[in-house]
Amino acid sequence: MKIAVSGYSGFIGTAVMEELSEHEFTLLSREDIYGDYRVLQKKLKGANIVMNFAGSSISKRWTKKNRKAITMSREFVTRNLSKAINGMENKPRMFVNASAIGIYEKDKKHTETSKNMDNGFLGRTVIKWEQAADEVDGSVRLIKPRIGMVLGKGGGALNPLIPLFKSGLGGPIGSGRQVYSFIHIYDVVKSIRFLIENEKEGVYNLTSPQPVTNKEFTASLGKHLKRPALLWVPSFMLRIVMGKSSEIVTGGQTVYPRKLQDQGYKFTFASIDDALNNLLLESEPN
Repeated sequence: MKIAVSGYSGFIGTAVMEELSEHEFTLLSREDIYGDYRVLQKKLKGANIVMNFAGSSISKRWTKKNRKAITMSREFVTRNLSKAINGMENKPRMFVNASAIGIYEKDKKHTETSKNMDNGFLGRTVIKWEQAADEVDGSVRLIKPRIGMVLGKGGGALNPLIPLFKSGLGGPIGSGRQVYSFIHIYDVVKSIRFLIENEKEGVYNLTSPQPVTNKEFTASLGKHLKRPALLWVPSFMLRIVMGKSSEIVTGGQTVYPRKLQDQGYKFTFASIDDALNNLLLESEPN
């Protein structure tokens, strides 16, 4: 197959391309995805699948400028891709547009059928992101993977935490009761392959079936790094440092991948101990 990919240099985009390396790729640059949709159409010509993993990082202070970048890189880019696809005579058969569990209301339990959406900045951003993807022509199979907190080597949520914990500065954040719906990068790419090869469509939660609290997460990370995880970080301190973006780590949702499991996907790293054991102590699975 020929796959057109935006956000190809990011952590998830890079991993997905490595997983699907038997296929041919067309790399969509920043100029392509932010430019004239009619020019973008030419880059998409011949693609069987379009994948969009573009998105400015949310792990920074949500200043007016940064909020605009976070929103534009999702809503505008996705709408531009939808518009380009819709104008093609020979359309790709599938559009995989990344989404996020930030769409769900905090402190509640969710599956793909949940109607309780977050009304904060992140929730509103993801809703607009998905609405832009929904504009794609109905003849194109649309997959919206709502991705949780990704754990992996060299990127994702784990990368900045390891030095802190190794230096003895790790520990629970805020109440420690907030839930982290995580997923190992291996299960991210394998589940995306599963969705593509089985011709799926619609919303899928890409999270482990065993979410954990922040306290459980930090305890497991400390155990695997053989360091204490006792340094409690108050929420107000994070708010001073990070502003409103601190809600990324002080809040959370309990999200379950019901559709993936019901349709036969088997997680390789379902528990936090399995995930961290692999990432910190072992090599990648075969």
